[in-house]
Amino acid sequence: MAGKSILKFLIAIWLLLIWLPGQTQNRCSTVEYELMRRSPKSKRETVQQFEQWMQGRILQNRLKPPTTIMSSTITIPVVVHVIHNGTADITNITDAQILSQIDVLNKDFKRLNLDAINTPLQFQSVAGSMDIEFVLAKQNPEGIATNGITRTVGTKTQWTLADQSEFKALNYWAAENYLNIWVIKFSTGDIGFAQLPVSSTLPGLEEASADRLTDGIVVDYRAFGTDALSFPFLFSRFDKGRTATHEIGHFFGLRHIWGDINDCSPSTNFVGDYVTDTPVQNAATTFCPPHPQPACGGTKMFMNYMDYTDDRCMNIFSAGQVARMEIILAESPRRASLTTSPGASDPVPVANDLGIRTIITPGTSICNNPVTPQIEVRNYGSNPVSSAQIQMSVNSIIIETTTFPLTLSPGDISLLSFSPLNFSPGSTQQVSFQVVQTNGGSDGLASNNQLSVGVSVPTTFSLPVAEFFNTTPTSWIISNPDGQTTWTNVVAPDNMQTNRAMSIEFYNYQNEGATDRLMTPSFTLTDPSNAQLRFDIAYAMYPGITGDGLKVYALRGCNPDLSQAILLYDKSGSSLATAPTTSNAFTPANATQWRKPEILSLGLLTGADAWQIAFIGRNGYGNNLYLDNAIITENEFNDITITGVASPGIVHCNPEPVVSFYVSNFGSTTVFSFDVSYTVNSGNNFTKHFSNAQLGVGQQKLFALDPVSLQDGYSTIVITVSNPNGVPDISNNNTISFTNIVDTSTDKPPLRMTFDNPSEVPWQIASPSDQLDWESVSTSKQQSITYKSFTNSSVGEESWLVSPILDFSWGTYSLFFDASYAQKIPADDRLRIVASTDCGLTYNLVIMDYAASIFSVAPKFTEWFPETDEDWKKQYVSLEALAGKQNVRIALVAHNNNGNNLFLDNIEFFAGDDPNPPLTTVPYQFYYSEQNSNSDLAITFSLSKKSDVRVQIYGMQGNVIQDTLLPGTLNQTYYYDFSEQSPGIYLFRLQIDNHLSTAKVFITH
Repeated sequence: MAGKSILKFLIAIWLLLIWLPGQTQNRCSTVEYELMRRSPKSKRETVQQFEQWMQGRILQNRLKPPTTIMSSTITIPVVVHVIHNGTADITNITDAQILSQIDVLNKDFKRLNLDAINTPLQFQSVAGSMDIEFVLAKQNPEGIATNGITRTVGTKTQWTLADQSEFKALNYWAAENYLNIWVIKFSTGDIGFAQLPVSSTLPGLEEASADRLTDGIVVDYRAFGTDALSFPFLFSRFDKGRTATHEIGHFFGLRHIWGDINDCSPSTNFVGDYVTDTPVQNAATTFCPPHPQPACGGTKMFMNYMDYTDDRCMNIFSAGQVARMEIILAESPRRASLTTSPGASDPVPVANDLGIRTIITPGTSICNNPVTPQIEVRNYGSNPVSSAQIQMSVNSIIIETTTFPLTLSPGDISLLSFSPLNFSPGSTQQVSFQVVQTNGGSDGLASNNQLSVGVSVPTTFSLPVAEFFNTTPTSWIISNPDGQTTWTNVVAPDNMQTNRAMSIEFYNYQNEGATDRLMTPSFTLTDPSNAQLRFDIAYAMYPGITGDGLKVYALRGCNPDLSQAILLYDKSGSSLATAPTTSNAFTPANATQWRKPEILSLGLLTGADAWQIAFIGRNGYGNNLYLDNAIITENEFNDITITGVASPGIVHCNPEPVVSFYVSNFGSTTVFSFDVSYTVNSGNNFTKHFSNAQLGVGQQKLFALDPVSLQDGYSTIVITVSNPNGVPDISNNNTISFTNIVDTSTDKPPLRMTFDNPSEVPWQIASPSDQLDWESVSTSKQQSITYKSFTNSSVGEESWLVSPILDFSWGTYSLFFDASYAQKIPADDRLRIVASTDCGLTYNLVIMDYAASIFSVAPKFTEWFPETDEDWKKQYVSLEALAGKQNVRIALVAHNNNGNNLFLDNIEFFAGDDPNPPLTTVPYQFYYSEQNSNSDLAITFSLSKKSDVRVQIYGMQGNVIQDTLLPGTLNQTYYYDFSEQSPGIYLFRLQIDNHLSTAKVFITH
């Protein structure tokens, strides 16, 4: 399986092992959530580094006096966000239910829970308690008194784990100051999950929880609070409030008590909870079994809050678990700050306190000039506010200082406007506002006096415009809210293997529900009725995953608020797909896996406003999405492009080939004629006019040049198309440059390529353009070749290893080679084996297309290099499709996915199509044949190079029975029939080149 398939498979098995048939609730989804948010690589390395850090802190704290670790009560301000389906709906849980949950938390963590007496005597000595107090927040982020509860009508009636970014955005308070608890209705069996903490002292760990906007815990409303008599809708097994206790344990750094893997070894990665006083157990415990429950040579602590038992069965945190949580609360980002948050204290109003509540304009992106800056201010003080002096700065330069007359009672809000500003297109500005005076004197509270916004001002362009993404366009804007995977420029084969496009790698993007924007420069329309947006799309679904999507919005005035935008396009899942579903990371193979063009009317973009187009990818942790050839126009236009070369292939034998190439019409009208100019090795420029092209809108056709003259070896051919319908083309995507190698060398199978012997007929190494190539390196097998994907960030690049011209006309052959690879999960490079039957002019036959993970000896997240024979795997490939063919070339093509280094060696062709051919480690070996029923004896050869072998067989009387010449022997097996001979001893005399040897063989019948 590919890395991602294994990941999905493990999750499925994990669920099957935990839940019995008929089980409807998933006790905790933190494992799935963390797998969703992080790649397996980052998860493994993060856990290992985190635990090293944690154990070091635990050891340090053991040496400190107890009072210096946590010397006073820890107070944690909690905000409960109720996402409900209407005021009177059951999902809008009561304050009483919320208060009952807070009460459970305080008792459980302090070990004041009444059922603590149920802790078995065996574990009472290691029971732990924390001096911690959870309080509903007393002031909100604005400093206004609150009861710590928010209520919001959801945009959906029920939610999935993948929706977490969406429902958390409905109401969120800064995670540095509040423990956010979202109470929702799950549509699945999930009932709760948490976001784990990290350590800021370890390089790279900050990224593991980089998305502060999702930090907190989530609980289903049917598992939140306690007392089933008052709240009869609570799940019968989860009605004591222990779901929140469990999830906050995760939030404070605790792992499941069994380590999420069925294994009794506490030293195995991901096994155990890294706490010494909780017994090792190899699986979760469900329901409420009697004590004791044996496991791993000991007894389960199944009543621990971090197991999966029913609420009524849980009653203990261990002292070791408490020590972990105390370290997290002392040192981890967005945990330590909770202990000093003002949210836990009642607000203390001051007399004169005017604060800036929000910046209305400018927003984070604008393109309508001039813009009138506006802010919203609030009287947070106890006195009325009659005036305020406020400064506006741009890039730290004071632009305006204005004294505003006001009439604001305590709590009142007012909208204030400043003088219009003009922003230069293509710039980024920092606009700041600061309260200088309130009521003619100093403001009483500085903390709410200043607010800033970073403003991106898109470049302005005139229509028509076309962007073909040969590189990441500097005039476009990429918005990456979570700081993780986003739009990048990659190789995305179309008709041209080196074609580039913009892509989001959903395949490796575990933060489900995250959205990333790719936004055009701004533009204005004079005639929207004829305006169009065109673009090409490529996407393949991952099996069973439908959450990936693409939306296209028109942003009026470049306002990023989508509620004010016009939705032009919305596709997801199968409606978005352009290629077959695959469990491998999707890269389009060719033009057939693109849908082009998608054409959208811009007729709704009326008015004099400037506009911006936003392509918004939504991650469903499915498969990769590609976008190319974006065109905006409001008039007829001519645009053709050369999209690929059909022939000659990258390595071929013809010094005067006909160059055939594909031309596509990206314009809005039929192309009847166009011109082509071309050069070879920067020599003379040749031109050819094509009339009667009849190239329809969106159509692609194959055209051919007159034969070109090429030198032996490497040549570079450059082709440019121009003047569609005799007028200039609007775009700059009209030229293609490609490498070409003329090679007439030949070889005959059977053969072997070891990369060690200079006398071996050389294979050609080439890439379609200036890309990373295969290279020769010293390994445990002497010389090998490698493709170094580990350091190659240009996803989609390829390098070809191409054989000489081979003659398969004598029968069927098979291919073997040694491969060495260690997968950097989840990245998975590829190896294609393709063939040509016209000496390389075209490579139309795909023999095999491997995910490199099938060669993987183990996961490895550092750069791979084979050191022993065990680091290699032998591969077999049938070449039956080439039987009887002449002028054959075989190419092994490395496809880069920025995974790990791939090594190849001992490429060997055998006669026949046997996946297990006879092999020997000596030059030749006799044995009695079991493979061939018509023979008695076989000789298998394994020579260091092809040699002519003479085999003479003598009978017992010295008579010559057979004298055979075996030309070009390398690795063949020959069979000899002695059915017509008498039993006895026979003498075999072998002459291999100039070396003679003899062997006696006893034949019986």
